[in-house]
Amino acid sequence: MKEEKIEKNKPQLAALVVEINKIRTPLSLSLKDLYQSEPEDEVHHGLVKSATEARKLFYEKISRAIANMECPQEFTADSLLKFNEKISKATSIIADAMKAHGRYVRAVFGKKYAEFEFHLRKLNELIIQTQPTLNHIIVEINALDGLISEISSYKLTQMEMERIKGNIAHLQDKVKKLEIEINEIASQIARIKVSPEFKRATDLAGELERTRHEISKARESTVCLISELNRPFRKLEKSLKAGELQTVPELEKILEICINEPGELISSEDNLNAFDKLLRRTLELAGCGKIGLDKREMKNLEAAAHSLPSRLKEVKKNLAMLMENAENMKRDSENPLFEEVVKLENLIEKLEEERKESLHAIEQLESKIRDMLEELVSKKNVLQKSAGELLGTKIEITS
Repeated sequence: MKEEKIEKNKPQLAALVVEINKIRTPLSLSLKDLYQSEPEDEVHHGLVKSATEARKLFYEKISRAIANMECPQEFTADSLLKFNEKISKATSIIADAMKAHGRYVRAVFGKKYAEFEFHLRKLNELIIQTQPTLNHIIVEINALDGLISEISSYKLTQMEMERIKGNIAHLQDKVKKLEIEINEIASQIARIKVSPEFKRATDLAGELERTRHEISKARESTVCLISELNRPFRKLEKSLKAGELQTVPELEKILEICINEPGELISSEDNLNAFDKLLRRTLELAGCGKIGLDKREMKNLEAAAHSLPSRLKEVKKNLAMLMENAENMKRDSENPLFEEVVKLENLIEKLEEERKESLHAIEQLESKIRDMLEELVSKKNVLQKSAGELLGTKIEITS
């Protein structure tokens, strides 16, 4: 488009260049004649010296300015812009030189100065005629540059949209593959779980859990039975610490277990035997008034001394049987299918997370596509209007 605009104005530009070159030649010659001329009248020596120095500066500045006004060999957007800048700069330099040095040069070299000024006026008149045309062409070229840049941006946005659409299609394909893989793994898990081997292992695991619960209840029942004797044992401990009573270390140790860790009583036969002795010794001390117990506490102590050791031995026996059963069931229920199911379920969780991340990425990209579409519609309307105004015809952007 820029080339067409320049080509359209090429005859006018060529004519302007010819005219400028025509004027530059006599202007340069008249400047050279002025520089080489002698003073016209007898003037004061000091003025001649000042005028000669001024003429030298005058000549150097203006000759450079004229040389820099060299016309372009071919017309391009870049060459026209540079040529216009050169004309403006040269005109400014010449005007500054005339203002700074012209008065002295005119006073001493008046005739040659007048000849130079005549040719300079012709150049200025031509520049006054030339620059509006040149500026107009440059403005249109700049506008075309802006339009081309906007079109390029429009195309880049379209290309980016296509790239994003490709990414969306890739992610959608990835999501489908992930869903297929997840479903296949879920089916595999379902097949394992309905197999007789897995069902057997599951039943054993359930039985093991129930047995463990029974073990826990047995230990809790021990604690509950011993807790009913907590107050008498606490009073005995207090008397021992105060030095009011004395007993053997074995009974002191089992007393501490009864108070602080009653569940440990049934951990060994020795503990149970020591507990039986502790009960009888405590009952003996309470009976002779060395431990102050109320009627209820005394009744509980008597009942415990009568039946609790045998009950605890029964609990211990039952607990041992339960623990043996639990150990056997644990060994029998350990099946690689459990590990396989856990491994597959973890894999599904990982794949599901990846699927969600892909869906989120798709949503973000689709949102970006919508924003870009809005941007394209806006750009399209602006481009059509700008192109129509610049080219003088209605423009329709179809893609």
